[in-house]
Amino acid sequence: MPGLAWLPAAVLLLLSGCSPARGYFAEERWSPESELLAPRVLVALICRNSEHSLPYFLGNIERLNYPKDRMALWVATDHNKDNTTVILRDWLVKMQNLYHYVEWSQKRNPRLS
Repeated sequence: MPGLAWLPAAVLLLLSGCSPARGYFAEERWSPESELLAPRVLVALICRNSEHSLPYFLGNIERLNYPKDRMALWVATDHNKDNTTVILRDWLVKMQNLYHYVEWSQKRNPRLS
């Protein structure tokens, strides 16, 4: 087909003049200068008889290089024989206003099977 030899050159010429695609809807348009928020994350703390390691662990959570207002905490504990519940409760009272959401779950009675 000698008559179509010009087709690849024409397609290349047309594509070289194209600008980046723009979205039809406003939410499809993204500006590289806009500030993007970090995604929300959930950190689950499930603790039992952890009094010895909680100060180190909670300190690491505090020092995370992540915006606290984009983090949710879900904290659960039950059947402790040490001060795990007291340590967690005191830490959550101090820190809960810094985080996006905090949920505290403490079970006192064992679940019957």
